[in-house]
Amino acid sequence: MRTILAVLVAFLSFSAFAGAAFAKDIVDPKPFEKLLKKHVDNKGGVNYAAWKENAEDKAALDAFVTAIGSASVEGDDSGKLAFYINAYNALVLKSVIDRYPIESVMKVPGFFKEAKHTVAGRELTLDQLENEVIRKEFAEPRIHFVLVCAAKSCPPLQRKAATTKNLEGFLESSAKSFIPKATKVKEGKITTSKLFEWFKDDFVTKEGSVPKYLAKYAPEHKEALLSEGAAITFGHYSWKLNKQ
Repeated sequence: MRTILAVLVAFLSFSAFAGAAFAKDIVDPKPFEKLLKKHVDNKGGVNYAAWKENAEDKAALDAFVTAIGSASVEGDDSGKLAFYINAYNALVLKSVIDRYPIESVMKVPGFFKEAKHTVAGRELTLDQLENEVIRKEFAEPRIHFVLVCAAKSCPPLQRKAATTKNLEGFLESSAKSFIPKATKVKEGKITTSKLFEWFKDDFVTKEGSVPKYLAKYAPEHKEALLSEGAAITFGHYSWKLNKQ
């Protein structure tokens, strides 16, 4: 009996491992990642001009966006969230490239709140995709460090796509990179990104408060962040285009 149970446990463990190891992405992210590696630098700057001028690369992005529109969102949460992260970033990139040259997405009327995009058969604005789908369905505050709105003060666009397999590392490495750079303490005064003001509830839900969330990723400032009466100032947010 014990032997049978041991075999059953081993089989179930292997099945779970195999399922995770071989989980498929909803839309193949490789073509998108190839474009990111070509047109995004190590600081997250995008060469919009070169991308727009390259008919083959522009067509490749258009094809990826078309695949996003017709996709069927099924499977586990990792696959779904990776899909939506890539969808958001690809749609922002296409929206900028189609209108380039521009100096800021904020100078494009309705860029986030009115222009509709097809995502898995649904017509959504970028704001709806972020707030009504990604934030609502996944309750994962680290998405704020990988959803890139084409602005200088956004977290830098990564030169790789999110995948079912790399999602956890993708999110965690982005948080570990962005938060220490954005969070400064000088003479007892704490300053950080306005993302922590705009999306305060997401961070409070996860860690109990914004200072606690920041302290998790900026341990060098832990004492200041967690001191009684600690006050945080949210810095200026530059909407200038994140171009090279």
